[in-house]
Amino acid sequence: MERAELPNRRVEAWKYSDLRAALANVALPTEQQRPALAWGKLDNVIERLAVAQGAHALGKVRAGEEEILIDRIGAGAGLRARSREIQVLPGGKLTRIVLQTGGEVTLDVARVSLSDGAAFRQFIITEGANLARIETHVDVEGARSEVELNGLYLCGENRHADLTSVVTHKTPGGKTKQLIKGVARKGGRGVFQGKIVVERGAQKTDARQYHHGMLLEEGAEIFARPELMIHADDVACAHGNTAGGMDENALFYLRSRGVPDEEARALLTEAFLLEAVPGWLPVDVRSEIEGRVQAWLRGGA
Repeated sequence: MERAELPNRRVEAWKYSDLRAALANVALPTEQQRPALAWGKLDNVIERLAVAQGAHALGKVRAGEEEILIDRIGAGAGLRARSREIQVLPGGKLTRIVLQTGGEVTLDVARVSLSDGAAFRQFIITEGANLARIETHVDVEGARSEVELNGLYLCGENRHADLTSVVTHKTPGGKTKQLIKGVARKGGRGVFQGKIVVERGAQKTDARQYHHGMLLEEGAEIFARPELMIHADDVACAHGNTAGGMDENALFYLRSRGVPDEEARALLTEAFLLEAVPGWLPVDVRSEIEGRVQAWLRGGA
């Protein structure tokens, strides 16, 4: 891939995450021969970089089976790009958990295809990097399939986290629930871009999408762009977005009962974030996530 092909802020899908600038001083991989793909087109820049780094994987969940996939994305120098394509066959269920922390430029994309009665659940926690972008693309190909996408971003100084997703309903009776929450300190940037598409044949779709961001200090940045594109007329769809500071009334209530200011802010922020942590997470993973949130609030990067 040539450096000029990398997206910058003039590209609408990357307007809050300038990949060309982030990779200005990073050596780009040489594209290798692309493997045969079941349904991918490799028209996505992250997929192309992942293939060039030999980090593209195909997977399948068999009919009626259930699988849990835990992806850990650790810190590292330079570019770390990875992509997955997973097909969930009729009645199958896939749970994916993504745990990301640190690094220079971290890119991850997953494409999931759902057959009849299949289900996909995902939870992401990211602490960002110089630039971190985690993309999720879900094609609801079968009727009565269900999607649940939850996530958290924690952006400290000089940390950038971008959660981008596209869910496309093509068949009737599908359900999507999405809840993303995040916080940013001074010098940190959180980005949420979520799109739900309901095609003409996807009647009876029920889709809900919500994002809530909290700016903890002056100089923090949060950008959000939730989108619904509905081409069917018998659906129940809604979306919402908020971004702002801490609830001063709640803070005053805790302070009036003797809770120190720093502790009160941490308690309110933790409660705000953990609302996005789903109950279906394994107990050990949930404990790890709660510990990471608490450590970050105590002053971690």
